[in-house]
Amino acid sequence: MAKADLDARIDQLYQLPLDEFTAARNALARDAGDRAAEVKKLEKPNLAAWTVNQLYWRDRKAYDAVTRAAEKMRAAYKQMLAGKSTDVRGAEEIHQDALREAKQAARRLLEEGGHSNPDVVMMPVAETLDALPGDEPPGRLTKPLRRMGFNVLEGLPISAKAAPAKAKPAATPKEPAPTAKERRASEAEERELAMTRERLRFAEAAEREAEATLDRAKRTLERTERTRERIERELEEAVEAEKSVAKEVAAAEKALEKAAGERERLAKLSR
Repeated sequence: MAKADLDARIDQLYQLPLDEFTAARNALARDAGDRAAEVKKLEKPNLAAWTVNQLYWRDRKAYDAVTRAAEKMRAAYKQMLAGKSTDVRGAEEIHQDALREAKQAARRLLEEGGHSNPDVVMMPVAETLDALPGDEPPGRLTKPLRRMGFNVLEGLPISAKAAPAKAKPAATPKEPAPTAKERRASEAEERELAMTRERLRFAEAAEREAEATLDRAKRTLERTERTRERIERELEEAVEAEKSVAKEVAAAEKALEKAAGERERLAKLSR
């Protein structure tokens, strides 16, 4: 089998319903020739990874919007740390909008796939979407991704303009220039501040997602309680109906016994 053909069939594996993955992978391995061992090692995705894979294969527009927004947001942060003028807040808002649309699309895909309780998996799905783009091949995730945050910015020189709120007054001719050690300490402080802001942004997003999940869970609980109450009422009615029918059965049995006795008595008299 040609390499391109096999790669295309591997892509198809990750588009299948989860319960079909293993059998299809094993069948593909039998046809893979010298790449059979490679195919056999392909790991079945968990539900969160599968969901993001389906977003890539079935709603590429939403998936690409997230990755483009993430790349622009990270570029904006790098510019900010380099002391360049950039709209970080605007980039963050665009990224959040893209994430919101992608999460809604992911929820729909879960429901269409027969997963009736998507809430239980939406948190790792949201974290994975927020970590895009990652190093793994898109559409072939097997586990949720974890956000890199500002790890990608480690080692980037930070300009004093990156944090104007903490910038010190310009040095006067009488003030000595900062030493290399002082500059490194200042850069480390600014980098830590930027990373803290990024962690805060993610924590706020996670809080919003948790609040939405809690709200959905409360609504589900209310529906479940109403269902339980209805079933309890129906059970009480059924118990009462059972008692009534039991009385009717007992009365019918007595009537049958009486009728049978009368028949036997009349039969004897007729002989």
